[in-house]
Amino acid sequence: RLRVFNCVNTGCDNVPGDIVLISSRQEPSLSSSSRIVTHDIPVRLIPRKLWSDYREPVVPDFDVSIYLPVLKTMKSIVERMKNLSNSIVIEANLNGDMNLKIETELVSVTTHFKELGNPPWVSGNGSQDSTQERDPESMAEARIDIKKLLQFLAGQQVNPTKALCNIVSKRIVHFILLQEEVSLQYFIPALA
Repeated sequence: RLRVFNCVNTGCDNVPGDIVLISSRQEPSLSSSSRIVTHDIPVRLIPRKLWSDYREPVVPDFDVSIYLPVLKTMKSIVERMKNLSNSIVIEANLNGDMNLKIETELVSVTTHFKELGNPPWVSGNGSQDSTQERDPESMAEARIDIKKLLQFLAGQQVNPTKALCNIVSKRIVHFILLQEEVSLQYFIPALA
């Protein structure tokens, strides 16, 4: 549950007049009772005159766009993989297949997700996107910092209606979370 408060006469710990996003959720515990975890997240409003300073980054044309599996499942898998490596390879194709891979000198671990689906994209001129010319079996991949991926997965308090992953091979992974009329985007650059 998310709530927004102005800290005037609300008894919050922040400076009066600050705006705070309060996130609370019920957590199970080992005892018979459950506990409520609450996070106060300070919010800094950007004046309208400065909005032009905060432009959305230009994203190069992606090689593959794919729907993500359930984020909780993905988080659980990545948390286990982080003990093996500092980086993870995300690869996907136009057949709706996605793999999460860890490769070290001692071990290679891959988790396969099948039939996730690929969202339809239309280019600015109204035609189907150029990814349609790509071989559907060909994997686009990017090696990224596993801690940054976990930050993205751990930070998702809201369960999005759709989660997408766009991959620009060996350059960037672009995540998009859609919830009603809100779109959250997260960019993770590829490692060299």
